Amino acid sequence: MHSTSTDVAETHRPVSPPAGQWLPSTDAADLARIACLLRNVKPLEAIVDDVGDVLGEQDPPESEFREIAERLRGDLKRLVAIAHTAGDKDAQVCRLLQRAHTLRSEALPDDSRQALGHLRRTAGLVNDLLERLAETKSVREIA
Repeated sequence: MHSTSTDVAETHRPVSPPAGQWLPSTDAADLARIACLLRNVKPLEAIVDDVGDVLGEQDPPESEFREIAERLRGDLKRLVAIAHTAGDKDAQVCRLLQRAHTLRSEALPDDSRQALGHLRRTAGLVNDLLERLAETKSVREIA
């Protein structure tokens, strides 16, 4: 028995959902990838903790400067991404984003005193940007 073009079309016709039924626009592999990315996202409260590690009453130990600098760079990167994704065009946010770009490109100085100053500037900028993004409703308020 030979297949006609109608028979082939019938066997390869895509299955459509009933009218009004929602189908996801991504497949299981994409959803798994997105879930993995979300699990690795640092909570905003942890960013506040990073700021506190530097701007708290006691200076962080010099042995932790590099690790803290990397965390703060990551915090800035995340906040910049949030501002861009939210389409935040607030003038103050734009100025803070420019400062973030400049500060993220700077290396941590070798001199202990200069390194602490760099950490303080970075933590202050992270704090200012987070607060302003909360004010413009690009992120939720942080307690």
